[in-house]
Parts: sequence; C-alpha cells; structure tokens
Amino acid sequence: MLSGTATQTQPLTARQRKAKKCVLKSVVVSHVVYLLATLVASDVVNSHQTSALHS
Repeated sequence: MLSGTATQTQPLTARQRKAKKCVLKSVVVSHVVYLLATLVASDVVNSHQTSALHS
C-alpha cells in the first residue's frame, strides 16, 4: 500500500517541476521581450529627438 502511494506521488512532483521550469522560461522570455520593446521604444524616441535637433 505504501509503495503504491509513493509511486503515485513521484510523477506529480516531476510534473510540478516541469511546470515550474515552463513558468520560469515564460517569465524569462516575457522579460526579454519587455526589455527589447523598451530598448526599441527608447531608440525610436532618441532618434526622433536627434533628428528634430538637426533639422
């Protein structure tokens, strides 16, 4: 009886670990996308400001 429950809980913890990895990956990806978006936005703003200064 005890060995049956032990084998049942193992896949669950493995699944939770996989889920945590997926969540971490998605958080990292979204953070990178956010950083890229802010970089691009600041570059666009800076380029508009410098072009306005030159004209």
